[in-house]
Amino acid sequence: MSGFSPLDFRLMAMSQFQILTLLCQTAASTISSDLSQFLTQQIITNQALSLQVFEAQVIALVDQMQATTLANVKYIDQLVSQVVLSSQIMSALNTNSYLIDNPLVSNYYIQHGQYFVGDYTASDALNVNNAACGCTHKSNCAFQAGFYNYSIRPGANQYSEYIPSPPPIFIVPGMMVGCLPHDSMLQSTLECFYNRSCLDLIGISQAIIPLNATVSSRFAVNTTVNTMFEQLFVETWQNSSNFTHYYNACHPEACSYTYTQRGNFLYTMTMLFSLIGGLTTILGILVPLLVQFFRRLLVKCRGEVIPAIENDPAGRQLFYFS
Repeated sequence: MSGFSPLDFRLMAMSQFQILTLLCQTAASTISSDLSQFLTQQIITNQALSLQVFEAQVIALVDQMQATTLANVKYIDQLVSQVVLSSQIMSALNTNSYLIDNPLVSNYYIQHGQYFVGDYTASDALNVNNAACGCTHKSNCAFQAGFYNYSIRPGANQYSEYIPSPPPIFIVPGMMVGCLPHDSMLQSTLECFYNRSCLDLIGISQAIIPLNATVSSRFAVNTTVNTMFEQLFVETWQNSSNFTHYYNACHPEACSYTYTQRGNFLYTMTMLFSLIGGLTTILGILVPLLVQFFRRLLVKCRGEVIPAIENDPAGRQLFYFS
């Protein structure tokens, strides 16, 4: 059993940094896996898309991939936390529960820890209200971490609150302790690691360079680890699509288009004269043929003989009756 108080940063720091490493590895592997799967997708359309439609569809697909990835990671993380809480798994650090020896009956029983709710500073040990968050039904109970010069844990006949009294030597800015290292790390910030003085106080080697607070970032210095993890620690998502490659692979063999235009007076007159001229030509050919056809038909119906006159090679006229 550790000699540190459950509220002591030194008790939980190593486990929290291991959790932070796992969160970063989870984010990196998730992005790599989902990105590889996303790149295997194909855009299939019944006709070539315009540049504007192509870019709009690509942006929509990328946004959907991002939203799905973030939602899946958040769901899995919450599921694991809920399983640990429901299974009443006891932390090896004794931060969520611990065993108490009862010498009267020669056995042990489990006591669940509780953390005070509220802000707290090392200079004011009374700045804690009476409300407490228990680890029996919650795993996200958290309290500000500090360096304590004692180890204190409630006994068999005492309340199970982890009482920060006497006050710690100092509070580690942004760092939280609680029922489980995972949940308290998610509620912590990394602001201490931007400050050389803070790193010196918690015993970080001079070889470790503090984080640069002047670097442009979407995450502020006091952003919680949970907020950054929900965004997979990604600063920006960059989309690079190539419409030329898409069109070369999907371009049509032939293109056609139609347009609607309202005709003007000149266009109307031209079409009218063209129609009249066409009708005149057609009727000039058809009318003589129709007259001859109906004339023959009429003669046959009356039984009349229509003489036909032809000239022979000798210049004589020959009459034929049909």
